[in-house]
Amino acid sequence: MRPFAEVIAAAMQVEWGATPSARKEVGRITRANERSVRNWFEGKNGPSGEHLVLLIRHSDAVLEAVLELADRQPLLPTAGVLRLRDHLKEVVDTIDKLRPR
Repeated sequence: MRPFAEVIAAAMQVEWGATPSARKEVGRITRANERSVRNWFEGKNGPSGEHLVLLIRHSDAVLEAVLELADRQPLLPTAGVLRLRDHLKEVVDTIDKLRPR
């Protein structure tokens, strides 16, 4: 199994990319300092529990990575369904904005 920090780094890069603006966004979400966030993205260190929870709140990729690390793969379809629900809501909201009132 890959180390925790590497798995979380890969998930963060899937969710946010590897740009400086991505690091700033994650720093804003977690209120962590810039150096810590950079180390997370580089896989040098993993986030603390509190920061991890905040990342999971904003990232399905990080949630899925944690479920895989915890050997809880049967829960992955549930996470996918919830993500699909959120996307469908966004589509419906967009359609509703286009409809004349």
